Amino acid sequence: MDNKNKPIILVVDDDELFSQFVKYILEKKLQANVYNFNSPKGSFDFLENQIPDLILLDMEMPIMDGYTFMRKLRSNPKWAKIHVIPCTAIVSRELFNSLLQLGIDDYILKPVSEKTLVAKISEVLARIEKID
Repeated sequence: MDNKNKPIILVVDDDELFSQFVKYILEKKLQANVYNFNSPKGSFDFLENQIPDLILLDMEMPIMDGYTFMRKLRSNPKWAKIHVIPCTAIVSRELFNSLLQLGIDDYILKPVSEKTLVAKISEVLARIEKID
């Protein structure tokens, strides 16, 4: 991530209300450029043209769930290093461990407060900045 540019965050979640909440908060609090997609297909089309700094990913979506999305993301060398935070209501140690193996950066449980959302995303963005 370039310090001169706003971070680019991709939100992949079929819950329109949640996506709009996240977009509003991250644009306001982190001055991020936030792009919402309610399906993985639209987000993969986006990724063909632009690589975000971070993806906030719902795990329960129709057609393609978040775990399948992660496997597809990691299988493409162009996308393999994109930072991802799953955001889900699923509380499962097995899912969490599987996602860790796919290289997630953090994990957010829904419902999430504004404070937690901003803190977790800020932490990941700060780590990205140090790497760049």
